[in-house]
Amino acid sequence: MMNLFARMAQSMRDVHENRGILLALIRRNTAGRYKSTYVGFIWHMLFPLLTIAVLTITFTYIRPRPLEDFWIYLAAGMFPVTFISNSLRGNAITRGAQYITKMKFPREIVVIASVLTDFLGVIFAYMFIIMIIMLSGQYVNWIGFIILPIELLLMLLFSIGCSMAISTVTVFVKDVGYFMNVFMRLVIWITPTFFLASEAQGLLGTIVWWNPFTYYVETFHDLLYYGIFPHVEYLAMSLILTTSALIIGAWVFFHYEKKLPEVL
Repeated sequence: MMNLFARMAQSMRDVHENRGILLALIRRNTAGRYKSTYVGFIWHMLFPLLTIAVLTITFTYIRPRPLEDFWIYLAAGMFPVTFISNSLRGNAITRGAQYITKMKFPREIVVIASVLTDFLGVIFAYMFIIMIIMLSGQYVNWIGFIILPIELLLMLLFSIGCSMAISTVTVFVKDVGYFMNVFMRLVIWITPTFFLASEAQGLLGTIVWWNPFTYYVETFHDLLYYGIFPHVEYLAMSLILTTSALIIGAWVFFHYEKKLPEVL
């Protein structure tokens, strides 16, 4: 275990020393993804925004007891779910295969760059949501807002850890990538994004609280929708999940790192 922590510390130093490559990969990922489009990076947020609009209209009219300002509740949860699910599709390493096989640099940078590219969309989206909340006169808990960047960082690190593990396994077992791609499309329906966590009963309730996404989403609901300081158990679980994901992800990645060029 000490060797793993030492390797993780070395990895952080390596990534910092090669931050120029990291930034170049993020720029390439962003530019390449929206090449030949008119609105470019805006497409990064357009799908979640359209989904929020459709679900807001739908559930505002069909819910027995419509939630007030339902769009804020949706937006607070939709962007984290979309971001984490994109990070867990397992294609970060395979998409960066040309760099891993032809260039000499810390290979984890490929995974980090992929996750950070999607994370930028979350940052801009939350800036937009917070601006609208303030302009609309909604109550803002400024003390609670101190937690917002901390929770965003925890969510980012959780996604990096999960992506390192799943992307590595996908290189060796392609079926994992296909499975995660399908499963992540279903995650939104078992995460309290368009329904209240308290409304989930029976089997659904069990699934919701065993779903790691729930604790990140509920923290953002507390901050942005309810305007309260996040529940301590949500913050504690976020920290536990992030730490576990980083340790497991790092172990899997570093254990198989040398074999990646051969398989790719």
